[in-house]
Amino acid sequence: MILSIPERHLYLFPARLSPAALDWVKVLALLAMFVDHINKLFINPLSPLMNALGRMAFPLFTLIWAMNVHGSPGRLQQRANRLWMWEMVTQPAFMLAFRHQLPVYALNILFVFAGVTQLLALHHRYGRKGLLTGLLLLAVLVVPLTPGSFGLPGLMLACSLAVASAPVSPGWRRFAGFLAVISLVCLNGISHLIALPVETLLFATLPTLFLPVLAIRLVQQYTKDDGQRFMPRHFFYIAYTGHLLLAGLLLSVWMPVRA
Repeated sequence: MILSIPERHLYLFPARLSPAALDWVKVLALLAMFVDHINKLFINPLSPLMNALGRMAFPLFTLIWAMNVHGSPGRLQQRANRLWMWEMVTQPAFMLAFRHQLPVYALNILFVFAGVTQLLALHHRYGRKGLLTGLLLLAVLVVPLTPGSFGLPGLMLACSLAVASAPVSPGWRRFAGFLAVISLVCLNGISHLIALPVETLLFATLPTLFLPVLAIRLVQQYTKDDGQRFMPRHFFYIAYTGHLLLAGLLLSVWMPVRA
């Protein structure tokens, strides 16, 4: 069954994908995330190529989340509750893995999806007051999300793709698509663009824009439209938490050996 998302394109991204295609996108996003974290945690100096490949992980995960979040509006709070639970489970593993690179208050990316899902749930239930409350929540999350989970651009990307995949007017959808493109441009390396323009463009900005699009086009080309899901339910949460925990434990052995 194809996801019931309007038959329009979200600028860089398609309007809908089959369940099988979404699972293949998850696989590519997970592989990109693993490459990125191996590069950041275990390779010194960083590999520019691995860094470029890792740039497509968060946009792909955000697109998958946005395509699923509106499936049952009445269950938005349940979705938010599940995300809040998983981000709390994941946070100790995240802190363990990145304890030498990030401040102790830094939050993992599940806080992005939990926060924006909570905003959508509040808006669905309470209207404008809920929307304002949700925006205040996101404002509180900006600072702790900035060191390791994309901060304001990451929240903007999630919000814009959520709007673009919702049953809204074409004008709102175009505006959300424009914000999504701006968010992608700002997502990685924008602060280094003046000091290191070539390196930033080649290994951060351009990969963030175009590698996710390329990945999705390849998946669309080689996946049947009626393909069914093949990944276990909640596999992403288990893989995300598990690989961070494993990386943190390996670093506990790796760092003393290197020292």
